[in-house]
Amino acid sequence: MKVGKICGTLVAASASLFLFAASAQAQEDDGGPVKWGEDARYVETSVVKFKAGKRERAMEIIAEYFVKATEKAGTPGPLMVIHMQTGRWDLAAVWEMKGGTTDLEWYRSPGDVKWYAALVEIAGGEEEAGAIMKEWSGSVADSMTNIGHYHTGDE
Repeated sequence: MKVGKICGTLVAASASLFLFAASAQAQEDDGGPVKWGEDARYVETSVVKFKAGKRERAMEIIAEYFVKATEKAGTPGPLMVIHMQTGRWDLAAVWEMKGGTTDLEWYRSPGDVKWYAALVEIAGGEEEAGAIMKEWSGSVADSMTNIGHYHTGDE
């Protein structure tokens, strides 16, 4: 069987399953307000594409500064970091949004402030931390962040 035919079959099967699930849900819906449920957990997923030749140094910055600042500040690190093998992106990281969607209300959260203060201390000062952040930004060709949720099955 050719790859195109396999992909077409998988897409058709996925579409059918989605339509079946949507139909079943619509039959149970009374039209009133509905929340995602108490078992919904919100996550922020960021993907990064590094500039050519900058990936190795960017990974050093993560290990030498960002991870250490996270540990020193006592702020949560990502739930998962994925080193991409294929596709457009080089790295993906998923963070739990412990406050759910209310985490989106912050421009700079108390955790962000604690983390940056720890980075300043690790880097040896405000100027040095700024230089690390500038180097990090200079290594990133593109990035994107999305918010989503999953269900734990508690309900």
